[in-house]
Amino acid sequence: MKLPIWLFLGLFLIILQTSVFDKLEILGAKPDLLLILVVYANLDKKIYKGLAIALIGGIFADGFSGTIFGIQLICKQVDALVTQFLSRRLFVNEKFVKISIIAIVSLVDRVALYSISVLLNQNMNTLLYLARNTAIVIIYNVIVSIVLFKVFDYVFSLGDRIYKTCYAIKKKLRT
Repeated sequence: MKLPIWLFLGLFLIILQTSVFDKLEILGAKPDLLLILVVYANLDKKIYKGLAIALIGGIFADGFSGTIFGIQLICKQVDALVTQFLSRRLFVNEKFVKISIIAIVSLVDRVALYSISVLLNQNMNTLLYLARNTAIVIIYNVIVSIVLFKVFDYVFSLGDRIYKTCYAIKKKLRT
């Protein structure tokens, strides 16, 4: 039941990021909503789910970005692995720890994006842009993640209630 919710959230967040948040830039930086979803998916320590969300989300992000295909795919896989590494060693039920993980993963994402840009011989304007607004992106991701984590919790609890209700109705119809 949760797979459709994950797919919907991934696609919805990418569309939201490429349409709405393109207009809400602060000093040239915008939050990475897919990164926040990847971190959220990886916090329960199930690596297969987190990597799958990162894979599907990375493909969606590359499809909507208009840049070289595969850059976001690689970055999101790195983000998922770093989140798995951190969540297995930290007590992730604390809000401060989740915020710290978002900040660390945001930094790793920017370093991965910078490294891939260097490997692909991207122009220097891109590299200066990435280096200049990394701190702003980290702060922006942390602030947005506080709100999105609550939204994700609500969406999944609502999905569970709908699933249980449908299952109960189906069971009553069979008898």
